[in-house]
Amino acid sequence: MSCHRSKYRQRGAALVIALLVFALAAALMVGVQRDFSLQLQRSTNTFFAEQGWAFLIGAEELGILALSFDSKLDSQNEVKVDSLNEAWAQPPQPYPLDEIGVLIGALYDLQGRFNLNGLVESQGAGGRSGTTPANNATEADGTLQSEPDNPPAASGQPRARLNEQQKILVRLMLAIPELELDQIEAVRLVERITDFIDADSERRLDGAENEIYLSGDFPYRPANRALASVSELRAVAGMTPERYTLLAPFLSVWPKEGSDINVLTASPQVLAALGRDDSLSPLSANEVARFLEMREADMIPDTQTFLDDPAFANSEGSGLANIITVQSQWFLLDARVEIADRERRLYSVLHREGSRIAVVHRTEGEL
Repeated sequence: MSCHRSKYRQRGAALVIALLVFALAAALMVGVQRDFSLQLQRSTNTFFAEQGWAFLIGAEELGILALSFDSKLDSQNEVKVDSLNEAWAQPPQPYPLDEIGVLIGALYDLQGRFNLNGLVESQGAGGRSGTTPANNATEADGTLQSEPDNPPAASGQPRARLNEQQKILVRLMLAIPELELDQIEAVRLVERITDFIDADSERRLDGAENEIYLSGDFPYRPANRALASVSELRAVAGMTPERYTLLAPFLSVWPKEGSDINVLTASPQVLAALGRDDSLSPLSANEVARFLEMREADMIPDTQTFLDDPAFANSEGSGLANIITVQSQWFLLDARVEIADRERRLYSVLHREGSRIAVVHRTEGEL
C-alpha cells in the first residue's frame, strides 16, 4: 500500500519539475525574443539613420555643386548677381529614393535675411546717449516702466541714437504686422537685442544689461558677444515665444561680423525694412511690390539702380548704400529625408568665396 502511494508521489513530483522547467524555458524564450526584438529595432533605427545621413550629405554636395555652377556662370557674365531667378534658388522638388523614401532640399540666401551680428558692427553717434532715469521701475520680466510725468528725454527721438542696421531691424519688426509692435516697442526691443550682443555692460536708454537678467527668477547674464544661433534671441528680455516665432525666419547670424543684404533675394518684409535713412517707417506695400516686379524682370543689375528708385527720392543720407548688395556669399541648405516613416533633417551653412565653397556649420536642430 505504501509502495503504491510512493509511485504516485514520484509521478506528481516529476510533473511539478516538468512544469517548472517548461515555465523557465518559456520565460527565457520570452526574454530572448524581447531582447532580439529590441536589438533588431536598434539595428534598424541605426541603419536607417546612417542611410538618411548619407542621403543628407549627398544633398549637401548637390547644393555645393549648384553654387559652384552658379559661380562659373557669373564668371562668364558681365553682370554678376545672385537672384531668385537663378537655378540654385528654385523651389524644392521631392526626389524619390528608389521606392524607399524621399529627399527634399532647398538652398536659401542667408544674405536675404537680416544679420543680427551687424547691429553692433558700428555704433551711431548717439548709440550710447542717455541712461535710464532713476525713477524708472524694472519689472520682473525686464520691462522698463517710466513714470508718466517724467518720460525719458531721448525716447521721443530714437532715430538719432540708432545706427543704420538698428533702424533696419526696427523697420523689419514694423513690417511684420503679426508682431503687433508700435515704433516705441520696436525700438526698445532692438536696443535690448543690441545690448545682449555688444561686449560692454553699459545699458542703452531702452536696453537691458546684467541688472535686468540677474534680477529674474532664473538669473543669467547676456551673451555680450556675437550670436552663434538665432535661437539665442529667446533669452533677450522682452522677446516672447510668439515674437520669436514670427521674427526668426527673417534673421541670420552668419557671418559673425555682419553682412550686407541682397536686395535680389530678400523677402518682402526685409525689403520693406530697407526704408529711407531719415525714417523708421518701412516702405509701403506698393513700393515693395514695385521692387518685386523689377527684380523678377531682372531690372535691378546693381545697387545704384535700387537706390535710384523714387522710394528713396527724399532720403537724407546714403547709409543704405553701404549695407545692400546684389551678390551673396552665405547660403543655407535645408535638406530633409524620409525613409521608412523616419525623418531626418540637416541645416548646412555654406560660404562661397569665388569658386571655393566651404561648409562652415551643420546642425540638425535650430540654426
